[in-house]
Amino acid sequence: MENANKKKIAGVIVPVVLAVLVICGFAVSGHITKNMDSEMPTAQTTTQVTTQATTNAVSSVSLVAVGDNLIHNTLISAGEQEDGTLNYTSFYEHIKNDISSADVAVINQETILGGSEFEYTGYPTFNSPWEVGTAAIDAGFDIFTCATNHALDKGYAGIEQECAFFDQHPEVVHVGTNDSEEDYNSIVYYEKNGIRFAILNYTYGTNGIPIPESSPWCVNMMDKDKITSDVNTARQNADVVIVFPHWGTENNTSVSDYQREYVQLFSDLGVDIVIGTHPHVLQPVEWVQNETTGKKMLVYYSLGNFISHQTSLNQLCGGMAEIKIEKRNDEVSITSAKLTPVVCWYSSSGGNYEFSVYKLSDYTDALGESHAQSGATPEYFTEYATDIVSEEFLNLG
Repeated sequence: MENANKKKIAGVIVPVVLAVLVICGFAVSGHITKNMDSEMPTAQTTTQVTTQATTNAVSSVSLVAVGDNLIHNTLISAGEQEDGTLNYTSFYEHIKNDISSADVAVINQETILGGSEFEYTGYPTFNSPWEVGTAAIDAGFDIFTCATNHALDKGYAGIEQECAFFDQHPEVVHVGTNDSEEDYNSIVYYEKNGIRFAILNYTYGTNGIPIPESSPWCVNMMDKDKITSDVNTARQNADVVIVFPHWGTENNTSVSDYQREYVQLFSDLGVDIVIGTHPHVLQPVEWVQNETTGKKMLVYYSLGNFISHQTSLNQLCGGMAEIKIEKRNDEVSITSAKLTPVVCWYSSSGGNYEFSVYKLSDYTDALGESHAQSGATPEYFTEYATDIVSEEFLNLG
């Protein structure tokens, strides 16, 4: 997103007078709050203060979200510079304008940002350089979802290093991995243009790597009791509740029974938006209406990959969710929901790979011809996306 003045508050009781100052000071800029429910102002107090400060106000937020930032060995090598440093800005340079122009931008950090404390590794147990995260921040991403099946690839020490990276970047927020029980028991709130979002992130598993007994809170798992507690808390303190589940069946464009089960739970709890990752391929987008309340919930089942060195053609076309939210007199609504296909392009020369992400609308025949994978044409990706995402949501422009 555009550079915004943000602030991270932990473990603070916010009185009404301070709340007024905060709202006035940040009325047109984003900020981050990570608080436990007992330390949050009540929903009633928040609503009253906001109403006083913005009577009859109309505000809106544009939100984008992308899929897996999946850093294989060849991607690590692609960032190596002649002077020995690492630079990955080229990965995102062709889509940076779309990311940075959004009010809020979210990326799924599939692989642990363990940094130089560990050997940089790709599949099957990944460890990615901090410079990957730096490049994504430079591209404009504000929120990193980190609860994935690779979160424990370097054990709890890897999570500690990932959290240390984000501690050095207070201008962004990460969710899903924790280096303290306090963080595990907290909800991440992100506010922009007077609209407050609760950001929740969970993973189905960690590839069989057990959760450490000494730090059972280090990864947010798809636990129904925790999800219920988190959503109930978030619902009282946010305008919009978004859940980012890491779920589904890898390389399968169909929605699984497991996903349907959790969608029902999210709907029953009153979640507003669900944006899924993990399958590495696109899955459908739909509105799910709750039979009891009538409330509609927006669901992106899987955004697929954002960048990777996977080789199947359907793994090379992911999606960028584009959502517009409006708040009018304290009533919040989703006014637009689209999915824009994105293509991971890569090519090699003398064994050295280059990688970059393009919107499908910017992906040319020439790029298709130079792609390392045969058949990676604009026509193929257009047909693929059209087969999965309904016309109501698909944005090919």
